[in-house]
Amino acid sequence: MENKKTEITNDILYTGELIINAIKSQLVGEKYDFPENTDFEKISKLAERHKVKPLIANSVINSETAPDEYKKIFRKELFRCAARHTAQEQEIKDLSEIFAENKIKHCFLKGTKVSAFYDNPDMRFMLDIDVLVETEKSPEAAQLLVDRGYVYDNYEDEKDAGYVKKPFLNLELHKELKYDYDKGYDYYKGALERMDICENGYSMNMTREDFYVYILSHTAHHFESAGTGIKSIVDHYYLNKKLKPLCDADILNESLEKTGLTEFAKSMDRLSDYWFNNGESDEVIKETAEYIILSGVFGTQTNYYLSGIINGDYSDKKSSYFLTRLFLPYKLMKKRYPVLKKLPFLLPLMWVVRWISAFKNRGKYLDEADSINSVDENAKDKQIEFLKRNGL
Repeated sequence: MENKKTEITNDILYTGELIINAIKSQLVGEKYDFPENTDFEKISKLAERHKVKPLIANSVINSETAPDEYKKIFRKELFRCAARHTAQEQEIKDLSEIFAENKIKHCFLKGTKVSAFYDNPDMRFMLDIDVLVETEKSPEAAQLLVDRGYVYDNYEDEKDAGYVKKPFLNLELHKELKYDYDKGYDYYKGALERMDICENGYSMNMTREDFYVYILSHTAHHFESAGTGIKSIVDHYYLNKKLKPLCDADILNESLEKTGLTEFAKSMDRLSDYWFNNGESDEVIKETAEYIILSGVFGTQTNYYLSGIINGDYSDKKSSYFLTRLFLPYKLMKKRYPVLKKLPFLLPLMWVVRWISAFKNRGKYLDEADSINSVDENAKDKQIEFLKRNGL
């Protein structure tokens, strides 16, 4: 069983290396040909897991070893991503005008701004449109979204709320930039006051230094909590190449220090250089590279479990963990079922609703159980040391 697990892990790492090499070729404008024995089904699945299919599409399409069926799949992916990007860009423009008309200060975040630094912005996959509004104007902004055809996505916490507009527009309406347990929470509480106001008087932009550190802090959040994917390192590559030279070095270094991200920034610099700039490697970089390849864009259940133990959210006794997962505490349940904020006495009923949902998706929970049961007793300490090596 252990040998089979190692074989699968090594296979994923090899496939990940091929994907990274293909991305690197795209970044430097060189042709890349996959080895003759490449399994393009695995390439497609892992690239999808990391949300980088558009970034390797041209390499697959122009590869002499790629079967025609996969060239067709990746051509379709390029078209879909470009169409999605076009629709999202127009939606951002329209929403900005609507918010400005209603005198709501707002700032679009994350991928909406990162993609602008890419050589081909429409090749960067963006799942959500993230927008921050003034806290006191959040209810008004939410109503404007509903008036525009968005539907509340039954997801809300102290930081943001989710909305969906068919066929494929997802939006997160932010009241805060960070969770209170994130690095830089206090620093970004005052970010709105530091922002630059654009032409309409209500559309805001972070300072260059704040934006650079904010994106890095978002990567750190995922890196710590469950894992982050290859796409976040491509983002870091482009921000280092195009944004960092425009930043005031003293202000940037001070911001990194205040948010506790100085060492993590160095780690991501080194990994980015190793993958995309022929930089040097060592054991820490290789370990970090493998962690990211195995994580995928949303991380893994094992990493999430270890993060929960480290942060004290879960007991390190597996029996207690599964009991907690069965009876999620109120503070977590109210995030998933916002009705509990007003009607907390419905908690037992919402547990039943959750159990029914879990039964329908029991395959997912059985996979989770297998992952947790395979974690050895020293994994927590190993994870803590790994995070420390990366400055977290």
